[in-house]
Amino acid sequence: MFRQVAVGSAAIIAALAMALPAHAQEWRPTRPVDLIVPSGAGGGHDNNARLLGAVMEKYAGQPINIINQPAGGGVVAYREMRDAELDGHTIGQVSVSIVSDQFRIEGVDYNKDSYGYIGQISADQNVLVVAANGPYGEMDVNQFIEAAKAEPQAVAFGVSGNWTNHDYTRYQIEQATGAQFLRVPIKGGAQIVLSLLSGDVQAGALYPSEIKAQVDAGELKPLAHNGSEPLAAWPDVPSFTSLGLEVNLAIWRALVIPKDTPEDIRKGWERILEQAMNDPALKEGYANAGIGYAYRNATDTVELVNEAETAYRTISEAAGVRKESQ
Repeated sequence: MFRQVAVGSAAIIAALAMALPAHAQEWRPTRPVDLIVPSGAGGGHDNNARLLGAVMEKYAGQPINIINQPAGGGVVAYREMRDAELDGHTIGQVSVSIVSDQFRIEGVDYNKDSYGYIGQISADQNVLVVAANGPYGEMDVNQFIEAAKAEPQAVAFGVSGNWTNHDYTRYQIEQATGAQFLRVPIKGGAQIVLSLLSGDVQAGALYPSEIKAQVDAGELKPLAHNGSEPLAAWPDVPSFTSLGLEVNLAIWRALVIPKDTPEDIRKGWERILEQAMNDPALKEGYANAGIGYAYRNATDTVELVNEAETAYRTISEAAGVRKESQ
């Protein structure tokens, strides 16, 4: 009698488990999670990670610690993401540098195939910006370009390191307009902003999130951007495309996990990210910070990454990019 009841109860429990929605049985982290970011504090990468991490905690059920790792221009971070334990408690935030690093940095031993993908988390634009009280602060983008063309190398253009996406945008502006800037490598977007405000450089191409506070305060002036859609923060700022200029290299961020992580763990993170990206609080946070909202699932993100690799290989070859040690 008791055996029959026990067997019957087990069968009922098994049937109920099978009837649960798929997401109810998905993997979730069991302790705090490290989210590795390949930059220092205060830049676009860091801002994005902190906003997203705070919302993902709600769905992950665990704290998410932001680990800033700017060493080697992000190379160390990408290696740490690749080599992390396969238990799902270390994930990484990557950008287009996951495909461009192999073309610009000596000794890179990772590429797009070194990771498993969770999903795209944002799409940014690079905004051509000048100091509002500087020599070009009263100009629109066409006047600025003409001034730069009239005096080659006179405009110091701040770029973040060797051929980061800030630098690729500078190159595209030069190729599209015939202007020639004085290229000034600087450590990170936050430092470029300071150099613009101090007058050490006269122009830069930065993420909206890196310059929003200064633009809103009237300290920096955005002239144009390389996106395909109007800027959420400043919809009147023209795109280069609308001006007939081919300055449009895609910029995005995504979450990754070590390549050989079990699929149930990767899918668990994909579900967590999907929930976070659909949360109104995240969308509001992105809008307030000037971060471009864009979400793709893992499959579509792989397609995005493959397209980016082709684009960055093409422009790197055309520009004659030389690899440098970091």
